[in-house]
Amino acid sequence: MIKHLKAYLFLGALSLLVMSCFDNMETVYDGPTVIEFNEAVTRTPAVGRTFPIITANNSVTAGATFVQQLNLVGRQRSSDFSVKVAIDPVNTTITRANTYTLVNDGNVTIPANSSFGSLTLTVSRATSSTSPTGNLVLVIDSTNTDYKASANYKRLGYLIRQ
Repeated sequence: MIKHLKAYLFLGALSLLVMSCFDNMETVYDGPTVIEFNEAVTRTPAVGRTFPIITANNSVTAGATFVQQLNLVGRQRSSDFSVKVAIDPVNTTITRANTYTLVNDGNVTIPANSSFGSLTLTVSRATSSTSPTGNLVLVIDSTNTDYKASANYKRLGYLIRQ
């Protein structure tokens, strides 16, 4: 019994010794402000891509609506903060016009004292059950000087029946 007590005391003292090496236990991010798609962070990239592709599941009878969260990585702002999301022309393969709509033309507001904003995408009904599919790829605007688009999580794709 005493042998076990000594072992527990030794482990307790050892853990206190290890923890005392840390000056500040609170880590604060102080890098540049970065914007990312939350869905791109939590999903695995599609095969051969650096971003995930979500199946829209739109059909002849129904369209689809997606609300995507954008994350602000950095200090929260004291006023509303605007982020622009655009269509990636290089990776988008949608050929039929009026297949999708970005609400507010892709302008997302991150409210004051918040780290999250929402982008709404509506996808129209498919023209037929055998119509071809195409990719719609969204990308966070990286030309803004107030923030940077995340290098790894700035794109999000959708597979849409046209």
